[in-house]
Amino acid sequence: MSPGGRVSDEISSDDAGASDSPGAAAATSDAPLLVCRAITKRFGGSVALDRVDFDIATGEVHGLVGSNGAGKSTLMKVLAGAMPDYEGQISLNDAPVALSSPAAAGRLGIAMVHQELSGVGQLSVAENLFLGRQPTTRLGRINWRRMNTEARRQLAELDIDVDVTARLDTYPLVVRQMVEIARGLHSGARLLILDEPTSALSPPETRRLLELIGRLSRRGVACVFISHFIEDVLEVCDRVTVLRDGRVVETRATSEVDKHELVHTMLGHGLDGEEVGYETAAQLPPRHGEPPILVARNLARPREFTDVDLEVAPGECLCLYGFMGAGHQALAHTLAAANRPSSGKVTLDGSQRGLATPRQAIRRGVVLVTADRAQSVFARAAVYQNVTLAHLRATVGNWLTRRRERRVAAPAIQRVGCRPRDPDLPAGSLSGGNQQKVVMARWLLGPMRVLVLEEPTRGMDVGAKEEVMQLVHEAQAAGAAVILATTEPELALAHADRILVMRRGRITHEFCGESVDKPTLMAHAG
Repeated sequence: MSPGGRVSDEISSDDAGASDSPGAAAATSDAPLLVCRAITKRFGGSVALDRVDFDIATGEVHGLVGSNGAGKSTLMKVLAGAMPDYEGQISLNDAPVALSSPAAAGRLGIAMVHQELSGVGQLSVAENLFLGRQPTTRLGRINWRRMNTEARRQLAELDIDVDVTARLDTYPLVVRQMVEIARGLHSGARLLILDEPTSALSPPETRRLLELIGRLSRRGVACVFISHFIEDVLEVCDRVTVLRDGRVVETRATSEVDKHELVHTMLGHGLDGEEVGYETAAQLPPRHGEPPILVARNLARPREFTDVDLEVAPGECLCLYGFMGAGHQALAHTLAAANRPSSGKVTLDGSQRGLATPRQAIRRGVVLVTADRAQSVFARAAVYQNVTLAHLRATVGNWLTRRRERRVAAPAIQRVGCRPRDPDLPAGSLSGGNQQKVVMARWLLGPMRVLVLEEPTRGMDVGAKEEVMQLVHEAQAAGAAVILATTEPELALAHADRILVMRRGRITHEFCGESVDKPTLMAHAG
């Protein structure tokens, strides 16, 4: 490992010969590639970025951390040309530049891989990988054979073996995320901005990605690495910049700082509630004595999971833990009736009547919060409209007006602590943590008897995780059963009463009434 903490590996012969992109032939240098001075961005009367200074050198991996709403994504959207109305100056190779659009930033060699997926599900994997830059024949038509061959080669660099001619939306979240990353990596960028690239990846997949970032760095590609996984930042980055409330708090070499210092600097205080999940073994309580509220028997779906038996009691948090693709996330959707099982049944309150549809599940109090916020949040709709969505007629009545809808939504928005508090803001303008709070507020308007969570804190900082999980604990304390499907062992250890470990679609181990630590949990999942 290099002094800065970056993953160190040798450049393969393929890397050495890959000189067809601008970044591939660049020489590593300590001289700044890009310099930002006094960058300020305002949204109405709110200041999202306040005179931010930031720089990155050729070949450097520079971490950017901070709480949700600290300004990280806003700064990177400025650099990616998505927010051209900023104040301050940006220079690239000592020359002032105007980042007026994503196309302008792309021409300058700046590419961004966004946290929320932007792929087109109806197109093939290869079409998504080459979106806007498809190879053509002499007649100007798309060269499908060349595009598919090149797509396979590029994805092979990330150890992804998929049918590149299949539609993107036929693949799980992890594959779609990796295609997004591959598209950015192979766009010829000199500066690659990665916004939470490992948030949906399993540990082995994260390892492959960090190694690839190390190779790109040695080629001379500069990478801005935005992540809430502090361990990843310290491992792969040379320097790290901390933002808080739109301002730079400090920039330091990662070799000079540890995780506790970074967390303290990010939050302005220490970490309490999550500490057990991050640092020590967790002591799980004995099994709940109450009768189960939700029971699944002989549940199966082809190529996803098989022979699943489980039950969860009121007030209990049952965690489904496994690496990406283990089947626990697909199981969570099936438990909430979002997917139909090929065999088996999910029942509620001892009834023999199963949950057939999502609407029926919601009426009976079984609600799902998905990992993909694009499925849960309507980005262009106002916050209050997102909150009232699932229970509109029951809460607002047949006579729908904006005033009545806002009045119904206001208490729920206030209860979850959504920030900013403006209910008229588009939900898509909120940070990931606050979007998740909007989803929680939605379910507060109706019965919540079983809360099914799929990666509820994906892409959030530790502070936002605590806030969202506090809402989960409140629902649990009120008697709701919680089913938590996650790939994060820390989240499982910090919040579960029982843990079911899944591997290749089967439950392989149950932890209950005993002490369990992170290595043990991961060993059963691998």
